[in-house]
Amino acid sequence: MKMKTLVAAFVLFSSAAMATETTQETPASKEVEQSMGYFSIGLGPFPLPLPNFAFGYRNQTGHHGYDVSLQAATVVVATQIKMNALYHHYFKPNLESQFYAGGGLGVSALVGGHNVVTMVDGHNVVAISPEIVFGKQYRNKTNDTRFIQAQISFPTVDIGRVHGYYSHDNVLWFPLMVVSYGMGF
Repeated sequence: MKMKTLVAAFVLFSSAAMATETTQETPASKEVEQSMGYFSIGLGPFPLPLPNFAFGYRNQTGHHGYDVSLQAATVVVATQIKMNALYHHYFKPNLESQFYAGGGLGVSALVGGHNVVTMVDGHNVVAISPEIVFGKQYRNKTNDTRFIQAQISFPTVDIGRVHGYYSHDNVLWFPLMVVSYGMGF
């Protein structure tokens, strides 16, 4: 009889202890919310390994987030400037380390000297492209947010050449990729 009483007391005590543990919020069970400005450096758009710089802003709530940025890739005589609006889906939200993938839209322009513009059939190059992005965001030892990502533009449509008509020549059917390392601030 004492054994049954001890088992019953143990079950009641342990269930009460478990109930208080599960009602307390732990850092892992809280919804991840963060926002940050960032600077990134990288290479691309591949297949040309040009230096690429970007400033942007990210916001995340749970599994969902967005990223807006301004990128510049340059070879001194010509510079591609690109604005991006991207959606991020975070697979397992966690401030310490998380993978994400997403997509969005990029609008870019090629600026440079007159000779650069004439190399592209004498018209200004203004392009729009769907974007695919995937990467990993994490915190380093000093608790600063960092990320490594790849952003792919495919296909790229040259809207600077369009004058009321559509041509197959307006579309670049080759994926362009930028690989970058970012630092939050």
